[in-house]
Amino acid sequence: MHAIILAGGFATRLWPLTEKTAKPLIEVAGKPLISYIVESLPKDINITVSTNLVFAEDFENWKQKFCKERADKISIFIEDSKGETEKKGALAATALCIQEQKIEENNEDILLLAGDNYFGFNFDHFLSRAKNNPLLAAFDIEDKNEAKKFGVVVPKNKTEVLEFEEKPENPSSTLVSTGAYFFPNHTLKHIITYSKDHADDLGGIFEFCMKKNISVEYFSFDEEWYDIGSFSSFMSANKYFLDNGLNKNYDTKKIISPSAQLDFSTKEFIHSVDEENNFCIIGENVILKNVKITNSIIMDSCNLENVDITNSLICPNSVIKNRDFYEKIVRENTLSI
Repeated sequence: MHAIILAGGFATRLWPLTEKTAKPLIEVAGKPLISYIVESLPKDINITVSTNLVFAEDFENWKQKFCKERADKISIFIEDSKGETEKKGALAATALCIQEQKIEENNEDILLLAGDNYFGFNFDHFLSRAKNNPLLAAFDIEDKNEAKKFGVVVPKNKTEVLEFEEKPENPSSTLVSTGAYFFPNHTLKHIITYSKDHADDLGGIFEFCMKKNISVEYFSFDEEWYDIGSFSSFMSANKYFLDNGLNKNYDTKKIISPSAQLDFSTKEFIHSVDEENNFCIIGENVILKNVKITNSIIMDSCNLENVDITNSLICPNSVIKNRDFYEKIVRENTLSI
């Protein structure tokens, strides 16, 4: 078994948060998103993180800092893309990784994962279903309008896929694919073949396999799932992770760096807000004077005075005075005084 984590995108929909940071490396509740994925995988599995030239060094640094105990099981595979227009596409990146890592030749199956997702299910349970057919993890989103944004699974029965619809205008189901897939070794050649003309059509490989008379199966789960594709989902994930203690380093809904300097009025406000309905994350070397912060994140080295922040994110090194923010992302190095 070989896990491939796709992390080669440039996440332009989340700019400026991801302007200089790969989406799988953005911190959710104080830890890079990809770390939650890696920690949930079986300890003996080989892992390849497929990324691009821009973020290659960042992933190497992440591996050394956050994955010391299993660093020998993790390799960083680098595509030669430097921007959005040069990226390989999810399926082409997978095919390239299979070939360069000699996964097919080594007779390994693959567990293919989207690096910008959080999967609440147990991977041992998922892999126990993985046999001789492609298998995808599916979640019932219970809303056909929402289902339009995803690959839709049309079930044949409780385990087998009848059809796969990629972002359909009129979904036949509300069961959506979640970015976790298993491919047995004998199907890897089909990924390589199909990717040549369909570089970014990850969903299409299932239809391609079915045309080859290969059954595609699905694993339905109802645990939490987050596709961090928007600012709202990113903020929701932070709240959920803190509410449920998913980062074992913290047992609180408020992460405040020891190096942060908060004046009395800021501390008083933070502790006066209802714990059940408020989270906050305050980074290193932050200075706050008379700041009201509700369900928001202030990243490293910011200096804020007389600021009211609600459902917002302030990127690093920003200096701001006398402003209010509601559902905003404030770019790194912003100066507003």
